[in-house]
Amino acid sequence: MTDLEDISTPSDGRVARRERNIEAVLDAVLEMFGEESLFPTIEQAASRSGLSLRSVYRYFADPGELLEAAIKRSFEIGLEAAHLPAIGQGPFGQRVDEFVAMRMRLIEVVGPIYRATVANAARLPAIRDELARTRNLFREQFELQFAPELSARRTSERAAALSAGDLLTQLDSIDYLRRQRQLSVVETESVLRSALHSLLD
Repeated sequence: MTDLEDISTPSDGRVARRERNIEAVLDAVLEMFGEESLFPTIEQAASRSGLSLRSVYRYFADPGELLEAAIKRSFEIGLEAAHLPAIGQGPFGQRVDEFVAMRMRLIEVVGPIYRATVANAARLPAIRDELARTRNLFREQFELQFAPELSARRTSERAAALSAGDLLTQLDSIDYLRRQRQLSVVETESVLRSALHSLLD
């Protein structure tokens, strides 16, 4: 198989072609994540994207590098879904509703990629580090959204409430409720809202 990139073209054309090919490979990996194929090989990515194996190996030296790039791209996509326009502002009930809606939206957007991240973290240090950074960001987001309620507690109680709320609203927990306990979106939202009110109100 020969890619158009392999044909002699002007420099700008080659750069654009390279970028498009890389995008095609990463899209192929994300599609496979969505199909619960959590450990795609370079051969599978090449076949799915329509590129030659030789070209894919020019972009990515090994499967780990390919997975790292795909996961990084997926979390960039998820940034919009994770956005809270007025973090920490407004009445408590409104902030609970907005936070729960955001985390449910996020699991719908990046759920398969997140599961692939967790599955690959044990064997790929760069992915393990990315997962840790992501979980820390989610914790910080929870702390900012509910800062008024957390700051009203004594130090020990504040730490416990923060840890419990963080655990409850991490994507791992939401994924467990949706996939393992087989709760509907509405049921999962109800569980999260009720638990947050009990914990923080």
